[in-house]
Amino acid sequence: MPTLRVGGLAALSILALAACSSEPGLVPPLGSSGASSSQVGSAGSGASSTLTVADQSFLTQAAYGGFGEVAMGTLAQRQASSATVRDLGRRIAADHTQANQELARLAQAKGVTPPTAPDPGRQAVADALASLQGTAFDRQYLQQQIAEHDVSIALFNAQSQGGTDPDVRAFAAKWLPGLQMHARELRSLGSPLAQLP
Repeated sequence: MPTLRVGGLAALSILALAACSSEPGLVPPLGSSGASSSQVGSAGSGASSTLTVADQSFLTQAAYGGFGEVAMGTLAQRQASSATVRDLGRRIAADHTQANQELARLAQAKGVTPPTAPDPGRQAVADALASLQGTAFDRQYLQQQIAEHDVSIALFNAQSQGGTDPDVRAFAAKWLPGLQMHARELRSLGSPLAQLP
């Protein structure tokens, strides 16, 4: 039964991450097509923004991911059985809180109002993880966070290399190394935990 629960959470996590970019009313993620200028407003952007659809989409997706990371890191501080996982959750939450604050200032300067909470998909994953305890939580948290950071790294890397607005591009470039560091730490912890029953 625990195997089904963990497998189900892994599937839920993947589906939730996929849904983050296809949630109704959101601007499609970078590199996708089909968004018109009129769709940008539904992502919470201000009408006076001079950013491209792709730059606004980045700010929206980065905000959703950042708030998701804070929620998950806070959960890890309460639920993780491993002190190392709790400490990593604390550091991830602190780093993403700082990035979220900087993103909010940048977005405001550009006339965009970013989200201020995780999207429903990420919130559903956090809610599902909240029901786990002990090493089952630790293992599933690390798996979910590795997948989440891979998505964020791809998003920030694409923006840092191909973003139109220089300030938004610089924001992505500044925070990309931190995301990569988190991913390395998560993977280093995830390997030993994967061996546990």
